[in-house]
Amino acid sequence: MPDPQRIVEMRNINKTFGGVRALKGVSFSCNTGEVHTVVGQNGAGKSTLMKILAGDYLADEGEIYLEGKRVRILSPRDAQALGISIIHQELNLLPELSVAANVFLGREPRSLFGFLTESEMMRRSSEVLKRLGVDINPAVHVGSLSIAQQQMVEIARSLLLQARVVIMDEPSATLGTRELERLFQAIDSLKRQGVAIIYISHRLAEVFMVSDRVTVFRDGEVVGSRPVAEFDRVSLVRMMIGSSTFTEQFPARGASAGREVLRIENLSSEPVLHGVSLSVHSGEIVGLAGLMGSGRSELARAILGVLPCNKGVVRLNGAPVRFRSPRIAIARGIGYLPESRKEEGLVMGMSIMHNTALPSLRARQILGFVRGRAERTKVGLTATQLAIRTPTLLQEVERLSGGNQQKVAIAKWLICDPTLLIFDEPTRGVDVLAKTEIWKLMRALANAGAAVLMISSELPEVIGMSDRVVVLHKGRVAGELAAAQADEETILTLASFGESLSHAGSN
Repeated sequence: MPDPQRIVEMRNINKTFGGVRALKGVSFSCNTGEVHTVVGQNGAGKSTLMKILAGDYLADEGEIYLEGKRVRILSPRDAQALGISIIHQELNLLPELSVAANVFLGREPRSLFGFLTESEMMRRSSEVLKRLGVDINPAVHVGSLSIAQQQMVEIARSLLLQARVVIMDEPSATLGTRELERLFQAIDSLKRQGVAIIYISHRLAEVFMVSDRVTVFRDGEVVGSRPVAEFDRVSLVRMMIGSSTFTEQFPARGASAGREVLRIENLSSEPVLHGVSLSVHSGEIVGLAGLMGSGRSELARAILGVLPCNKGVVRLNGAPVRFRSPRIAIARGIGYLPESRKEEGLVMGMSIMHNTALPSLRARQILGFVRGRAERTKVGLTATQLAIRTPTLLQEVERLSGGNQQKVAIAKWLICDPTLLIFDEPTRGVDVLAKTEIWKLMRALANAGAAVLMISSELPEVIGMSDRVVVLHKGRVAGELAAAQADEETILTLASFGESLSHAGSN
């Protein structure tokens, strides 16, 4: 007899890609009004299973039941018709259209004569946004919204679909502390309405904040499924990696900083950056912290010449520079890992080999022809160093897990041997083991003499990895902290108010 609380059940799901078994007889279920978190290392199979439920992939074998009845999901349209909605890590919105148009995309209300009833779209969009407790004007273009607000638009679209099951794939990857609170409020609102939430995340702290139940994937199989109260952080990590000895920790800091590689003096890029000054030396990692919209990523873009600078000086190895494009910055020894790997860091339809080789092609060319053997050797060594999981270097990057895509995006710069590395969210969407590997790599690069500027919204990462921390607030430097001074309270206070509480209290 079917369980009245169980809304979705997947039984014995198998899926193979190019000879690699991504899922091996996986069974999974979710209940009405439950937040069921799915965790596991990159490539463990969790996103593949959810894409099968959402109609993006077809299972090779297995059955899906919705409220006890077997269903066939052959496309995303089938899933939507059954009340299953997925919010991908990379949001699927059209920035040039209004919020209302995005919420109703493909389901626009029309009059008896076939005309689009825009007023109805605005009214109903406003209602569904209010149900989520967010104040967003449905008439504004989505491109003008913050990432956190865009995510709420995606959730509103799910509500409008009257979704009974909402799959959230790394929903917090682009969110700061305040935005994360709003996301959790929205999830709580969905729970109260009886919606089942399937939540995929690599941020283990969130697992204990939001989950009712947790299922752990490893190597294409479910290795455990329990109420969240039966886990602690150590037991969860050990189940994910299949080891009783792993401990997630940051590598030891370097002995001392060397020569100054980067100096920024009073740099402004209106209306985002206002008189920013900082420095990065060889052998050190400088963490750049701040809330969403503080100008962290914009500072990196200004250094590289993507954003125009109104005033100020950028010095590289003591000489003033003003790059007109990232290409020139790369040629001068700067490596840049962007915040969005899919939009800016990788060519998704190209192979691991060609993505990794792109920035350094000239180093392996003779008379304009690439030396193939040299390229394969160099890329192969780097892929091994980063433990990129793939059957072949000719595999398209779009077929890799998010964590392995991130490793490819980093591998591009290891081959270039840059003197300055700018890493924007280096471990976003990466599992705990891969995070530790990337942290060790970053520290090894610094110890070898590279200067590293690391932008991160994860405060434990900022504190654990940085030799110094620079905090931005509304496009200005709110403070600079030595490693010994950096703690979450101090950084958040500077990021939120632009000054320390003790200083604010003295005015």
